[in-house]
Amino acid sequence: MFGKTEKHEDNENQLKWYHYLISLMFVAVGAVFIVYTQINMTFICYFFGCVFALAGIVSILTYMIRDVSSGYYRLDLVYGVMAAFAALLFYTKKDIVGEYFPIIIGCLLLGNGVIKLQHSIDMKRIDRKMKKVTEMWLVVMIFALMCISAGFICVYLTPEKERTLFVFVGISLIVAGVTDIFTHIVFNKKVRTFRREGDEALESEPEISQTETTAEDIPVAEEAEEVPVPEEETEDAAGQSS
Repeated sequence: MFGKTEKHEDNENQLKWYHYLISLMFVAVGAVFIVYTQINMTFICYFFGCVFALAGIVSILTYMIRDVSSGYYRLDLVYGVMAAFAALLFYTKKDIVGEYFPIIIGCLLLGNGVIKLQHSIDMKRIDRKMKKVTEMWLVVMIFALMCISAGFICVYLTPEKERTLFVFVGISLIVAGVTDIFTHIVFNKKVRTFRREGDEALESEPEISQTETTAEDIPVAEEAEEVPVPEEETEDAAGQSS
């Protein structure tokens, strides 16, 4: 049992580090969009192609070296192949990718915001279970709505000037990455506290059940069975009385 728990915690820690790494990549890509003034669609396609190719290689290698006894439901190979295919699209379909670039970024920001929205709702539910009211879930929800709004702006209110679009995308990615890091820290802390209190409650339940006994739990003494009297003794007693 302890072995399974340790493996589960190791898998969760790996996923947490993946989340932090993706968040830092958001910040780095956003900084490139803002700082690099000579950026164009060709550069963007090659840049994202390299990012997806690197992510695909890492995911495929992780799948190859991972122990088969851990993480049966992890889809490292699937993610790696999909990332490699995305890199191929960025390299070979630059015109199409450039045309739909605002929609791609908008969907990315929208998905990022929805993930934070789910985290905020889960944090609110945990607060109700723990009966401890905090406002962190509201902060995370505000971050989620910011990312969702940025995604809608990219898709439906796309800036006409290319440079304005790139600056807006860069700022949105940086905001998404920074708020992701904050959300991961707060959410993981909330989940750890909730699990710890749940484990303490489970450990205290057996002690209560052993110490608290009621009158109904005490077994009632069985009535003494009547001892049968031999017939010979009964006849002798009847003769003497006569």
